[in-house]
Amino acid sequence: MSATSPPPISASDRDRWFNNPSDFAREQLGAKLWSKQVEILGAVRDHERVAVRSCNGSGKTYTAAYAVLWWLMCFEDALAITTAPSEHQVRDVLWREIRRAYRGHEALFGGALNRTSLELGDKHYANGLSMNTPDRFQGFREGNILFVVDEAPGVDDEIFEAIEGSMTPARARLLLLGNPTSLRGTFYEAFHSKRQLWSTIHISAFDTPNLLQPQNELPGLPSLVTRRWVDEARLNWGEESPMYQVRVMGEFPSTSEDTLVSLKLIEAAVGKNCVAGSKDGLEIGVDVARFGSDRTVICIRRGDLVLRFIEFRNQDTMATAGQVAALIEELEPAYVRVDEVGIGAGVVDRLAELKLKKVYGVNVGERAENKSQFANKRAEVFDGLRKRFEAGEISIPDKRELIS
Repeated sequence: MSATSPPPISASDRDRWFNNPSDFAREQLGAKLWSKQVEILGAVRDHERVAVRSCNGSGKTYTAAYAVLWWLMCFEDALAITTAPSEHQVRDVLWREIRRAYRGHEALFGGALNRTSLELGDKHYANGLSMNTPDRFQGFREGNILFVVDEAPGVDDEIFEAIEGSMTPARARLLLLGNPTSLRGTFYEAFHSKRQLWSTIHISAFDTPNLLQPQNELPGLPSLVTRRWVDEARLNWGEESPMYQVRVMGEFPSTSEDTLVSLKLIEAAVGKNCVAGSKDGLEIGVDVARFGSDRTVICIRRGDLVLRFIEFRNQDTMATAGQVAALIEELEPAYVRVDEVGIGAGVVDRLAELKLKKVYGVNVGERAENKSQFANKRAEVFDGLRKRFEAGEISIPDKRELIS
């Protein structure tokens, strides 16, 4: 397509569009968005890294196309790079959506649209790259850069490493989308071990508009997953099958053998309505750090309800003991348990010196009570925690780092 001159756009319009991405998509491009699509666009605006795990037919790729076009129009100089596991997926899935959304709005964008690129200027463009070599994802240094990875579970970690090397500009964004098909890799880690770095979004088929409307009505949005398809999936695969978990529920498949507590159980415990009975006294747990990057964490709970955490860095053990002593005086807990392995022993000794009662040191390296089943106390305690999650008898705060 031949290039056209971009129209003049005021700084106030660009700022307004940046602050209201879903309004931009609807008003300027005629997008029809439902709540989760609005949530995705808002997350890309507000967070450096966003990961979306989804059922089939949720409209996530449709949303990604509008995210790319929105990003380009918010800045005079901006770059959007998209990729997917295959050239076909780059050209015929996401970029098909981008081409569809662009057409009819040439006067707004200007520029030249091709199969997998949109050129608005020397430092103002979008490209779709296949995964042939990670080197193609290096060296991008524009001040406003957006990476979009569609079907992210199928993308090699080498590509993600190269992308991370280009996330240095002040305003950089990374959006991952996909069905949660794999129990390893960058996409999986975004919801597990590295969750604190990501804004995460989950879409089940039962969240989508067609399944929220009455059963006897025709699908309001035919392009999205339908109740008929979900019913057939349940009959064909069964609700306990990995295919149903991934394609309908947007869940990672049944957890791997080295996973103690599944993400599904942990998320179910977030904000759960666990009401502690009067018999449950307040308890405090203390994990002690000292100087460096590690943190001392104090956990306060009543029965199965975790109330709050207190965290701090770069504090000596005497200061930590003083904080715990102050909490004991304020809260009058039934028990205080302190990890006494290593430097935590100093906190236990100081609290004993202060003659504070019901303070117990916990050494998770000790022998388990059930020696035939567990290697040590740590394994036994974690297994008890697992049982609480499985029974739905624990409530935790919505804290991304805790969940990871």
